[in-house]
Amino acid sequence: MLTVDGSMGEGGGQILRIALAWSALHSEPIRIRNIRAGRPKPGLKPQHLTTLIALKEMCDAEVKGAKIGSTEVEFIPDKPKGGKYIFDCGTAGSITLMIQAILPALLNADYQSHVILRGGTDVKWSPPADHTANLLLPALRSMGADLDMKISRRGYYPEGGGEIEMRIKPSKLMGIKLTGRPDGPIKGVVHYANLPEHIAERMKRSALKELIGYDAKIRIERSESVSTGTGIVLWSNGMDYAVGGSALGEKGIPAEKLGIKAAKEIKEYFKKGAGVDVHLADQLLIYMAMSGNSVISTTEISSHAKTAMELLRILEDVGFRAEKKNGLYHIEVEKG
Repeated sequence: MLTVDGSMGEGGGQILRIALAWSALHSEPIRIRNIRAGRPKPGLKPQHLTTLIALKEMCDAEVKGAKIGSTEVEFIPDKPKGGKYIFDCGTAGSITLMIQAILPALLNADYQSHVILRGGTDVKWSPPADHTANLLLPALRSMGADLDMKISRRGYYPEGGGEIEMRIKPSKLMGIKLTGRPDGPIKGVVHYANLPEHIAERMKRSALKELIGYDAKIRIERSESVSTGTGIVLWSNGMDYAVGGSALGEKGIPAEKLGIKAAKEIKEYFKKGAGVDVHLADQLLIYMAMSGNSVISTTEISSHAKTAMELLRILEDVGFRAEKKNGLYHIEVEKG
C-alpha cells in the first residue's frame, strides 16, 4: 500500500483530495498520514469526511480512519461505478473542493453519474461555484470530458445549505494547451441571498466601472437560501485561455471594493497575457497528469500548485516542468 505524507508542501486538504482521487481513479489502495498537518486544527473536517464517504460509496471501498479529526486514513477502493449519489456535509464545507476529489474517479467510472452535493457553494479558501462552472468545466470539456453542472441553491458560511448538481459521463481525456493571451469578452455574476439588492447593484457598477474599455457584461442573481451572503465572479475563456477574478462578501467590506477587487484580478491576467488564472492552474494539474502532453501558462505558481506537482510526480508516471518566459510561468507535463 502506497503511503502519502499529508504534511508535505503546504500541508493542507489538497493532499488528501489528490491522493484519494488518484486512488479511486486507479483502484489502488493508499494510506494518507499527517492529514492537514499544516493547518491550525489538523485532521478531517466535515467536508473532508463527506468526500471520503462519497468515494467509499462510489468505489465500494474499505476505509479506516473515517471520522472527524482523524489524521490518518486508509482507502482500499474497487473500480469507480456510476449511478445517482447524494451527499450533504451538513455545514458550509466547500462543495467545489469535494468536486475536485470525486470528479477524476467519475470520469473513469463504468457508466454515467448523477451527483447532488450539499454544503457551501461560495466560501473562503475555495473556488467559487461559478469559477468551477464557467472555467474548470469548459477546460475539461475541451479535453474531452462530457459533463455539466447546475448551481441549484447558494450556500454561504456558516449555515451552508447550498446545492450543486452534476452529470458526468465516463470520458477519456486528451491533452490541453492553454497559453493564449486573453482577448475576448468578460462575463460575470453578482450573487446574493437574504441581503438588500442595492449591495449587488453597487458591486456590479463598481466592477463595470473598473472594466471600462473591456467588453464586459455582469448579471445579478438573487438566490433563495438558508444562509446569507454575496459575491462576484468574473470570467473569460476562449480556445486557448481561461481566466477569472472573484471576491466574496465580508462584514465591513463595502460592496464597491469587492467589485473592484474582482475586476482588477481578471484585468491583471489580460494585461500579462496569462493562459489560465492561478486558481484554475491549481485545479488543472491532476487532469494534465491524467491526459499527458499538456501545457498552461499563468502569472505565478502557488504553494497549492507546487504541492500538487510534487505529489502527482509520486503518484503518476508524469514529469512536470515549470519555466518562466516573458513574465509568465509555463507548466508542462509529459506522461510516460
